[in-house]
Amino acid sequence: MMSRIGVLGGMFDPIHNGHIQAASYASQCLSLDMVKLVPCSIPNHRAETQTDAHHRLAMLELAIEGRAGLEVDTIELERTGVSYSVDTIRELVRKNKEADIVFILGMDAFNSLTSWYDWESLLDQCCFFVLSRMRGTINPDVAAAINLEDRVVDSAESLFKEGAGSFYFATDFNYDLSSTEVRSKLLENKNLGDDLNDKVYSYIKSNNLYH
Repeated sequence: MMSRIGVLGGMFDPIHNGHIQAASYASQCLSLDMVKLVPCSIPNHRAETQTDAHHRLAMLELAIEGRAGLEVDTIELERTGVSYSVDTIRELVRKNKEADIVFILGMDAFNSLTSWYDWESLLDQCCFFVLSRMRGTINPDVAAAINLEDRVVDSAESLFKEGAGSFYFATDFNYDLSSTEVRSKLLENKNLGDDLNDKVYSYIKSNNLYH
């Protein structure tokens, strides 16, 4: 039986509990053997990170300590130039020939999918698990462009049976938190007990980040 690997990319600037809950939810919902958290090096669609890669990587490692089934993959940090998802997934597929690869993304990311670099090729590489923030609405233009009606499935088993190019939308994942909100709370010295791992919070304070 093929193993199942989830891929959750992001800036992780900083990693927060919403990221961990997303990874854990996907792992449970899809019966994944592993979820790889892939920190971006140089983003394509947004401003560069506020924090250097070595800090973001250190916080990621702290956040997943003791969490079986989660691991950090530095594939994008090791690659020069802009971090394109299609290149990352293609390389992960090459390295994990005995695994089904599923790309985990939020509704915001899904709704911008057709603006991604070489998105058509990405659809040929993996299947997709979409986490909806607060019942987000699907962009009809994106749905039409990717022919979503013929690609959407209603179960984890169908997702892996159909394979690359298929989409499964979560129906009950509503954790709504962004790293932007976390950074704002840090600036305002607000309580982050529900938002950040204690070790991550201590690391941020010790290294005087996001001030």
